[in-house]
Amino acid sequence: MTPRSTLPPLQNLQAFVAAAEAGSFTQAASAMHLTQGAVSRQVLALEAHFGCALFTRQARGLALTSEGAVLLAAVREALAGIGAASAAIRRQAAVINLQVPPTLAARWLLPRLPRLRQALPDLELRISTNWTDAPDFARSSVDAIIAHGHGRWPDVDQVLLMRERLTPMCSRAMATRLKTPADLAKVELLHPGPERREWRRWLDGAGVEGVDGASGHVFDTLDLALSAAMRGQGVAIADPRMLQELVADGMLVTPFGAQVGSGNGYFLTWPPAHGSKRGLNELRAWLSKEFSSRR
Repeated sequence: MTPRSTLPPLQNLQAFVAAAEAGSFTQAASAMHLTQGAVSRQVLALEAHFGCALFTRQARGLALTSEGAVLLAAVREALAGIGAASAAIRRQAAVINLQVPPTLAARWLLPRLPRLRQALPDLELRISTNWTDAPDFARSSVDAIIAHGHGRWPDVDQVLLMRERLTPMCSRAMATRLKTPADLAKVELLHPGPERREWRRWLDGAGVEGVDGASGHVFDTLDLALSAAMRGQGVAIADPRMLQELVADGMLVTPFGAQVGSGNGYFLTWPPAHGSKRGLNELRAWLSKEFSSRR
């Protein structure tokens, strides 16, 4: 390995290259936003370091000596290599692998990707989908996980994106059959998971009696339950803020005004060791802003 003492300061080399390319200390100083004297002193220090002249001073400007020409070629090659390595490192550092719940990815994040690309053009977001209520980075190679749950997970850093508020959602045709919440007893309830807790939570929170919150069809994803609801096969339960396009297009409606907090939320989580990774802070800020506008 080359001892550091044999290498001149980088700022002196930069001044040398600027002067060689400009053919003038004055023009080099203007390009570097320095004084002419500062550039001249840096070049003199470089000549003292190598023990030879790098320029001949002529009336029309500077001319490289043979030693200066050798140094210029070497410095240009070295700076080009440093620049290429720096760009490669920055590109890799700006890649974020994000795991997202399937319905949130398809119904909330996907429509916003053009806005994300516009806001963070240097970020390459690689999205995978998986439902998790307990982020486990020991079993995953992702950089961050949007997790659904209570948000009190150990050994991860986390920020709340949105508290979940549930309400029944169905097709327009189905909504005509639902004059009051009690009419839910006459239709199929569509559950986004085998625990069936969402419907129970809403019925209890809205004070609805006479409806069996455990009845109806069970799906393994919220998206399947919503698809069944759009086909008029029953009434799903979800947070409409996740489904703004479907609501705006009239594919789903909310037949009742009552929204009930589920006690859970969506959290962006990441291992403490990833907290300084380039791009993660920017993504966290963008997600927080997007979600906060819909809280």
